[in-house]
Amino acid sequence: MNESDMAALRQRIMDALAQVMDPEIGESIVALGLLESLSLSPGLAELLLIPTSATCPMADQLMEEAGRAIEAQCPPDWRVEVDMDWGLPWSPARMTPALRARLGWSEAP
Repeated sequence: MNESDMAALRQRIMDALAQVMDPEIGESIVALGLLESLSLSPGLAELLLIPTSATCPMADQLMEEAGRAIEAQCPPDWRVEVDMDWGLPWSPARMTPALRARLGWSEAP
C-alpha cells in the first residue's frame, strides 16, 4: 500500500470513527476527543483511546465499536488493535470547538 493509499485509508477510518458514539454522552468519540492516536502500518491498524473518566463503564463497548468501524475500512487481512489508556486524563478541552460550544463550554478550560 503506497503513501496515497494509506492517507486515503486513514481518512476513511477517521470518517468511520466519527460515526462511533459514546453511549453515555451520545456524541462522537472523535468530537469528544477520545482518540489519542491512530497508527497505520502495512497490515496493522492501532488505535489508542482515552476514557472520559477513570471509571468509564462503557470502555469495552467503545473499544469494540471502534474496532469494528476500523475493520470495516481495512483490507480483510489486516490486524486491528484497539486499546484504552487509563493513565491519560480527558478534559473538555479535548472536544472539538463546535461540540464545546453546543454543550455550553464557551472556551477550552
